[in-house]
Amino acid sequence: MSFATAPRIYCINPVLVSRRGWPALLDHCVTLGFDHVLLANALNLGQPADAEEGLPLNELTAACSDRGLHLLLDIVLDRVSSDDPLIDAYPSWFENRPSPDSMSSAGGPPVTSDSVIHLRMADSAVQRGLYALWCRRLRDLLDIGVAGFVCSAPAAVPVTLWQALMTATRSYRNSVSFLAWTPGSSAPQLDPLTDAGFDAVFCSGAWWDYQATRYVREQDNLIGDATIIAFPETPFGPRLAGLLSLTDAPSRRRASLRALRFAAASGNGILIPMGFELGLTVPFDTVLTPAQYASLCEEAEIDLRDEIQQANRFIVDIGRYFLGAPVALLRSPGSGLALLQRSTRTGLGGQRDDNARLSLLIVVNQDLYQTWQGDVDDIFNHVDGYVAQADLSDWNEGREAAFSLPQGPLLLEAAEIKLWLARAVSSGAGRLDGGDTRQAA
Repeated sequence: MSFATAPRIYCINPVLVSRRGWPALLDHCVTLGFDHVLLANALNLGQPADAEEGLPLNELTAACSDRGLHLLLDIVLDRVSSDDPLIDAYPSWFENRPSPDSMSSAGGPPVTSDSVIHLRMADSAVQRGLYALWCRRLRDLLDIGVAGFVCSAPAAVPVTLWQALMTATRSYRNSVSFLAWTPGSSAPQLDPLTDAGFDAVFCSGAWWDYQATRYVREQDNLIGDATIIAFPETPFGPRLAGLLSLTDAPSRRRASLRALRFAAASGNGILIPMGFELGLTVPFDTVLTPAQYASLCEEAEIDLRDEIQQANRFIVDIGRYFLGAPVALLRSPGSGLALLQRSTRTGLGGQRDDNARLSLLIVVNQDLYQTWQGDVDDIFNHVDGYVAQADLSDWNEGREAAFSLPQGPLLLEAAEIKLWLARAVSSGAGRLDGGDTRQAA
């Protein structure tokens, strides 16, 4: 079903967790403010976990349920590992060709081309067989408590198969959620999926340089009315520090905080890969033992756990008003700042009135090393018809008493993000200070 509230997803590579480590990890998820857990099983197509080390799925779903967490599983329809028994059972279903995932970290798990075998997805007989197979598999998973599925490489699967599979599964359990992993997909690849019926998609804001208009254009191209979930760092491929070639801890921390806060403010939900909270530089999909991963966590130089708690609270307290609201880029690239706006036609009380609608202003210092200083008017003159209500840069829910806009120079530290919650100016509002329509709410 579509998300009524913005999902907050902690993404786990199960290979990195020992059987005894699951209770503590799930408690950690709850403490950080997550309400969903995603097992990135697609990472392990060629790396099956040791059965003696892994926690049985029914025990994991029960442990999640006890903590109020919803378990999501990563599913892959278009390929299997080269040792999958399905290959011997249905040899006519398969063909050999290079894996696109080994060419682009944006599209999914970076498995090597010789570790997977692709299915002949254009063959109608194969589609019918997959439909029957996956209907059984998904029902069995729902029966043991799985809440939903993240669909890898959605454009590689015929839309008619997705539609049939989701319709059948929802008729069995109408609470199930289907999320499409869309980063790396082009507009022509996404167009056929518009009416497929996915509940959520993912945007690639983690790769945005806070300058190009590509990010906003991509959101316009994403699938229909599906919830758009952001992430500060991809689970597949290099960590944020690797993408930006950062080696010192202060720079990595600034970049991580900017990415985290931008994802929380701009998305309709958030996904965070395990290890991001400690600023790990080793990629999430690196082959490690649980002990090796634990050692990396113990040696971490950065701790973002408090900030992730704050971001998740922001999504619950403020982000919920903007669920489904698009992002508009207001300020021209190259100005030193990125100014974005999200607007909704619903006020805090739920009334649908132009004069009650809310706006969230997102101001980002594009420079990771230098401060930005300018006049307040340099920001708010770009915003038409809205007035400041509360500065939310400290990620609190807001203040009981609104206050006036800051006057004169405004300073943003390196990589800093400032947020303003605003409401529309009433058409009958008077003009203040010699014609200035900006006023405190």
